[in-house]
Amino acid sequence: MARACMTKTHNLAALMRLSDLELRVEIQQAATADPLQGLHLCHELLNAEQYYPTRRGLNQLVGREVERIGQQLTQQPEIAL
Repeated sequence: MARACMTKTHNLAALMRLSDLELRVEIQQAATADPLQGLHLCHELLNAEQYYPTRRGLNQLVGREVERIGQQLTQQPEIAL
């Protein structure tokens, strides 16, 4: 596993208390700043899901956002190095 995926960078307890709409906005804001940061946040949320059993529908919400970020990334032009 990559080190970046093992690093916890978000306050997950606070994020898990948000409504679905608020959490979606947080993910979208992270992805707008940097799509990889948005994906990292989604990864952290799914990894922490086991510690928040009352948070229902997280898989579906995060799954939709990962798909949206993926579409955003595929529509970006290639960067020539």
